[in-house]
Amino acid sequence: MKIKDMKQAVLLLSKEWNLGKKESGATNNICAWIYLMEILEETEQFVYYKENGKLLGFAGYSNKSSKKHILKKKFYTFIKNRLYKSKSIKDIDALHDYENNYDYMPEGLKKKYDGEISMIILDSSLRGKGIGKKMLSNVFELAKKDNIKNLYIYTDDSCNYYIYESLGCNRVYETIVKNKEYGRLGNVLTEYAYIYEKNL
Repeated sequence: MKIKDMKQAVLLLSKEWNLGKKESGATNNICAWIYLMEILEETEQFVYYKENGKLLGFAGYSNKSSKKHILKKKFYTFIKNRLYKSKSIKDIDALHDYENNYDYMPEGLKKKYDGEISMIILDSSLRGKGIGKKMLSNVFELAKKDNIKNLYIYTDDSCNYYIYESLGCNRVYETIVKNKEYGRLGNVLTEYAYIYEKNL
């Protein structure tokens, strides 16, 4: 992902989700930058949606057994760790608590999958036009060519998870997590979180 695209991706992410900004007292989009670095370090390939050169959506998948892009992924990990030390973050423990809150896969499921949908996001003004479905379908095709057999997807009430059901994904797990997405769901204490799977 080019620097220009990274900046636009951060704007998309920060517009869509809180990402721990409220909890950590961050004064800018540092939390979105950290999240983007995590996406970049995990993702094997991306599919982009652009209009007039502006990034308006992207999706990607990870491959657990991949040996490709190791140096690039280590670079993103290094940058992420540097960002965690930013003075813009007032409460780093609160940010880590936020992140850990969304890691809810049971141990029994972890060995089942060889890949993950690492991200799908589309500008809200473009939703309902089939663009997200097309991006996700393209990601499935790329993952299949990469010999991925079983993909999993983390999602929750702050996301449009019905897109997965419309593309033949199955819900395999449901739980309740502490809600941290105040802007999207209102000032409630919990939200439902889900794991979907796609067999390729």
